[in-house]
Amino acid sequence: MPDDEAMDQLLKSAFAAEAPKLSPTFDARVLRRVRPRRLTPLGRVVIAAYAVIATTGAVWWMRDLPLESIALAVAIGLPLAAGAGAYGRRLVAG
Repeated sequence: MPDDEAMDQLLKSAFAAEAPKLSPTFDARVLRRVRPRRLTPLGRVVIAAYAVIATTGAVWWMRDLPLESIALAVAIGLPLAAGAGAYGRRLVAG
């Protein structure tokens, strides 16, 4: 019976105590950590410049290929890129 009395005393003291409170800035800190990060304006410029340079390079390197080969490469490449992007987003989302 001493175990029951000790448990009763422990529960009484736990229920009588004041509930712990988090600091007022806790929610803001948590939200700041879990919020998805956005690109800075410089990051957007870098991505846009990369896209322009990559597109220009691809067009330049494929200029001598027949149109059917280019269309086939685009038809295969776009679904692969979309699938890789979706897989990457899923990995990041957890």
